[in-house]
Amino acid sequence: MGKKVISLSLSEKTVKRLDEASAALGMSRSELIEYMIEKGWHFPKEIEDTIRKISKLQIKAKAKLKEMK
Repeated sequence: MGKKVISLSLSEKTVKRLDEASAALGMSRSELIEYMIEKGWHFPKEIEDTIRKISKLQIKAKAKLKEMK
């Protein structure tokens, strides 16, 4: 799977902590942030289902708007 560049704003204090932790672990900032998200991204099944439903509704709404043009 490919990677995608995103922009992220963090406080100076957080960046310092990120730099220290990533250096100590021998990881890049991106690797550490991705690891932290993957390990900490735990929502209850109900929330995950709701997120998927919202995403599907957004896709349908966008499609309907395009049809109206």
